[in-house]
Amino acid sequence: MTSKWNKDEPMRFATFFSKQACKPAGWFGRWVMPNIFDIGNARLNRLVYEKLSPQAGDLILEIGSGTGKLLDKIARQVDGCIITGIDFSDTMVSISRRRNRKHIEKGRVAIHKGDIDDVSFSEDAYTKICSVNTIYFWPDPEATVRNIVRLLRSGGMLALGFEDIAQLEQRRLDISVFRLYSTSEVESMLIEAGFTNSVTTESVRAGSSVFHCTVGRLLE
Repeated sequence: MTSKWNKDEPMRFATFFSKQACKPAGWFGRWVMPNIFDIGNARLNRLVYEKLSPQAGDLILEIGSGTGKLLDKIARQVDGCIITGIDFSDTMVSISRRRNRKHIEKGRVAIHKGDIDDVSFSEDAYTKICSVNTIYFWPDPEATVRNIVRLLRSGGMLALGFEDIAQLEQRRLDISVFRLYSTSEVESMLIEAGFTNSVTTESVRAGSSVFHCTVGRLLE
């Protein structure tokens, strides 16, 4: 017996996958999305790490810390650096805390469950803030970037990693979940929020894929 192809199925999966990419949950979020994130974000994580250039004494926040792989890399590579992650997915927080258990026990990493737009972190709390492949999901990105400015110390840095808009447009993504950005749009957003000292974007190619990291710095 053959089943009739449902033309709506690809769109339903696009919506399901897009929502999982935004906020992983359930069995798919726990068992499938972590592998997708760890593999798919690997090149961007390296680029953001390079631009962030963590140093001893840095207080770093990662927004949407996911499986905690970038937190783990920073903690392993740099002594004297305190790293905080925040994610609003219970699944990702659980996985990230497990991956970073030893760093957490040593007081080098802290991972919070929450939304960056709602948590009450102190002003001027961080020297550097980063985020990888999450800007697409920010409901009010301009307000989020302004909040990031509030959290950064004078001279602080923001590093945002994201994929090229052209390649994202080729994928089956639900645009009601994903909001796609060009590099110029991200740069303008940072400048308007107060990153008036220097806003630059570095782009790298991996095979046929292109990845960007836009960096903004506050005045001293």
